[in-house]
Amino acid sequence: MRKTLLLCSFAAAGAFASGSAIITLEMPVGARQLGMGETGVAIADDASALYYNPAGLAFGPLANEWELSYSQESKNVPAFTKLAAKTRAGFFDKSEIWAGTCAGLMHYDGEHWTDYHLVTLEGKEKIRDVVRVFAGTESGLDEYTRRVKKFNDVENEVDESYLRDVKIPWNLVVNDTVTALLYEARTEKLWVGTPHGLFRFDGKAWKNYSSEIGTPRVTALANQGATLWIGTDNGLFSYRNGVVEQKGKVLPSQKVTALAWSESRGELYVALDNAGIARLVPKKGSNSKDRWSLFNEEDGIMDLHARALVVDSSGHIWTAHDGGLSHFNLRKWEQVKFEKNVVHDLSVAKDGAIWIATDKGVWRHLPDYATASGKKAELERSPEERGKAQEEDEWEHFHSGNGLSSNRVWAVLPQANDVWFSTGAGVERYKDADYQLSFFYEKLLPVLNIPDLYHLFAGMTLPLAEWGTLGFFVNFVSFGETVVSTEDEGNSSANSSEIVGGFSYGTKLTQKTSLGLSVKFFYSDLSSGASSDGAEATTFSYAFDVGVLGHDVLVKDLSAALVLANIGPSIYYTDKSDQDPIPLTWRLGLSYELLNSVDNRLIFAADYNREAVYDNSKGEPEPFYTAMWKSIINPDLGGNGAAKAKNSLLQGVFNVGAEYTYSNTVAVRLGYLYDKTGKRQEVDLGLGVMLSDVLQFDIATIKDVGDNEGVRDGQMRFGMIFKF
Repeated sequence: MRKTLLLCSFAAAGAFASGSAIITLEMPVGARQLGMGETGVAIADDASALYYNPAGLAFGPLANEWELSYSQESKNVPAFTKLAAKTRAGFFDKSEIWAGTCAGLMHYDGEHWTDYHLVTLEGKEKIRDVVRVFAGTESGLDEYTRRVKKFNDVENEVDESYLRDVKIPWNLVVNDTVTALLYEARTEKLWVGTPHGLFRFDGKAWKNYSSEIGTPRVTALANQGATLWIGTDNGLFSYRNGVVEQKGKVLPSQKVTALAWSESRGELYVALDNAGIARLVPKKGSNSKDRWSLFNEEDGIMDLHARALVVDSSGHIWTAHDGGLSHFNLRKWEQVKFEKNVVHDLSVAKDGAIWIATDKGVWRHLPDYATASGKKAELERSPEERGKAQEEDEWEHFHSGNGLSSNRVWAVLPQANDVWFSTGAGVERYKDADYQLSFFYEKLLPVLNIPDLYHLFAGMTLPLAEWGTLGFFVNFVSFGETVVSTEDEGNSSANSSEIVGGFSYGTKLTQKTSLGLSVKFFYSDLSSGASSDGAEATTFSYAFDVGVLGHDVLVKDLSAALVLANIGPSIYYTDKSDQDPIPLTWRLGLSYELLNSVDNRLIFAADYNREAVYDNSKGEPEPFYTAMWKSIINPDLGGNGAAKAKNSLLQGVFNVGAEYTYSNTVAVRLGYLYDKTGKRQEVDLGLGVMLSDVLQFDIATIKDVGDNEGVRDGQMRFGMIFKF
């Protein structure tokens, strides 16, 4: 009777071998992967990895990881001198990074680094027209235009007539070492300090402020509402509504090395070379005066040569020195010494953590007072409580042994969930992975037009810092109404369904290899109460998957994976003597990223899925540890020698696919599936739309190209991934 009950189920599965039960264990998920010929074992880079290969959970973007975003040849000078960020302001916006170099600027759009600004020609515009706007001046326009034409390989008017997007190099205007950098979110303007003055870019044009402040070496920038604070080697300036005013002429040094504005206290902190740390309470109006105070070594500062200043989430002041840190807790200065080390830069993350760039790696320091349990004001604590709080401060050290490519770190910038570093190896990023929610739906076998025959999947991934990633999932198939035929009772009907739920975990073995495990529990209800003896045709059991994944295998950008899926005991429904194995399956996968440029990404993938079910001489299913190899060396189609190997190979399902993504916004996918045993030849077509880096929609469909009935022809798949 069981085979009669499963008749519709096996038809729904189409390709899977009829020697196993619990077909839902082998129902592939993810409209993205299904648009690529159902390939996903070696890609495994989104929440659908919970089905294809749990080892994919160990790598980004599913897991926190270190990435060398921009490599450099020289190890002794920084690739980027300064870093600034444009945080995503809206749902459809993308975060961006601006970076200063020794010869100008570079820009990161969320995917790639570029050394140019892209402008689209409109109407009858010429290169000279857009260059005039970009440069913000007529002075030197001929030379600027010549350089831009050369940069775009434009040699004559014919070349220019075909040009629509003009690449204007950033160093056309600012071609000097960037000594200070600030992106002002309120006005969406980029401020750039150089050894020869101050510049501003408003998204279209540059402005030079030499007429306002001259051409001093700009060393630091900070903003306070509509006021821009400018630190130079010739004094401190404020710029507001086009008016420039020099500040702090009474200070013992006019050489400013760092600035930090405290929003909570309305104070500006100024690091002065060879003089200490000055504190400015700006005047409130024309009838008031600026109030200055000065801290030096007698007050507890480590030395008089601070090179960086930050204000943390509680308003405390931190300064960087050659030998460590000075910390002002708003009552007194304290020192944190770094033995035989140099501190280059400081920055504060949105979680209150202080990132410290040094010659021996990076420290992440989370003071107790910045944590949820330590929000109690310092002034309200007793001396005993304050001492205990300091003992509970968190310190983490990142170096070449646990993620960084180089221990020498010059600059650090937390941005959204990531942290960027300028190091001896180039620009590195600590990618703090998002949580991912994945949903998938497909209506099965549209040719049969069964309304309640469908497949649902939901999964979620949770990154666990350096430990890897954990995931949870539910896979459900409704087989609709099943007709049960018996000689004694005639025909009856009941609804059938299966559900698989569980969790997955992936962790790295090395920087390029990982191991993953999935534990699954399933419940199958084929036809409750429909058997002749009144017994329910249901079963409950478990299974697990083990997978490995390697990146850059043999050649760069080539990934390889191996998974043994659905390891578990045989099951039965109504008769214990009539047992069936679950679909133990070998999965092999390869993927190769052929192209990855500013606007274009092309990936090819190939999978091979081989069910490894084997019955002994008594017709009973073998346990997984023997079936996993006996089914391969003894294929159902038989044969000898090469023919036997060929028949064994053809018992599996072959999948190939490709994905082309444009500007990380739209993806087009194509795939092919060949299954000799299941008599399937199918072409898969898919489309994906990425809304910012938060939401992704995917759709895929099947086109049957074989000589069979093609009951899956026209089947549509829909998927969504939400990242937060």
